[in-house]
Amino acid sequence: MGKRGYRRQLWKSTHTYPNMPIHLSHIYKKRKKKSTIKRYYYDLLDFFAWLRVIKNSDQIPMILNLTSEQLKEYFLFLSEQREYSTATSQRVFTVIKSLFQFLQSQRLINENPFSEIEKDLKEDKQFHENDFITDEEFQQLFETLSSSDGLTENQLKYRHLLVKRNEAILSLLYHYGLTLQELTNIEMKHVNFTRQQLTVVNSAEIRHLPLTAFTQQLLYTYKEDIPASIRPNHYSSDRFFIAFDYQRGTFRFDYSTYEPKPLTVIAIQKMLRQEIKRSGIRQGISSQHLRRTAILNYLASGRTDEEVQYWFGLKSYLTLQRYDNFIKQIKTP
Repeated sequence: MGKRGYRRQLWKSTHTYPNMPIHLSHIYKKRKKKSTIKRYYYDLLDFFAWLRVIKNSDQIPMILNLTSEQLKEYFLFLSEQREYSTATSQRVFTVIKSLFQFLQSQRLINENPFSEIEKDLKEDKQFHENDFITDEEFQQLFETLSSSDGLTENQLKYRHLLVKRNEAILSLLYHYGLTLQELTNIEMKHVNFTRQQLTVVNSAEIRHLPLTAFTQQLLYTYKEDIPASIRPNHYSSDRFFIAFDYQRGTFRFDYSTYEPKPLTVIAIQKMLRQEIKRSGIRQGISSQHLRRTAILNYLASGRTDEEVQYWFGLKSYLTLQRYDNFIKQIKTP
């Protein structure tokens, strides 16, 4: 395929983002390899998908008004939820940064928010109280899941089928500190109700965590709420958390693979965002706040660093140091 043909194919589907083809053309003129441009393309699409979930829009007017704090949310999501390596995160950082440099060069924005981000990265950032969720906020959020306040008539019709699923997800985020990727990776064979044990799988390792009676009951009730004909099979690789179809009023089943349709990371993010808004608690709380709080509580309970690293699948002691410093900070009069 010639250069022109490759370029046409690469951004054939980017009509939704009128500035992306121009930006990629700008990158192309810098004589980047085809593989590099393709990687830029997919990194940008991933960024736009995140914006659609978190900000309800991925259009240029909204992108032009993004702040450094909002952009930092995305990179926290990549490191804490996607568990991207430092090298991968740096690559994505470079891609998104280049987009904003391009927007600034076209005089579409006056200031590049990445200037503030890079300034912050040079400083030793410590945790603050608003990086965590309080017990009161969590309780209010958890109680909202079974409440009918603010729901549409269509949502209320099938709400009883989703309450335990959503409560189980929230419990695993807050009490176990699972990442969203780990949640969506859970298969039926990973939940052992007899042993009261959950197997957590990520890219690096497998962890076996004991289930409390409370969380196990949530998981079991949710599973039993799924019609038997489409319920994930025991001891199988069927995903445990599955998607729901509001139009048909039932859980989704993928007949091409003949297994329940998995719930996605983006769907969980959307559910959390809606429930947090409905609960009336502090806006800006996300799954990262729940995971950080789980790590903080576990560490504060007297566990060793090794135990904390295993429980949460942390790869570096340096991550724990931020939590240790915060605990010392709140204990200091």
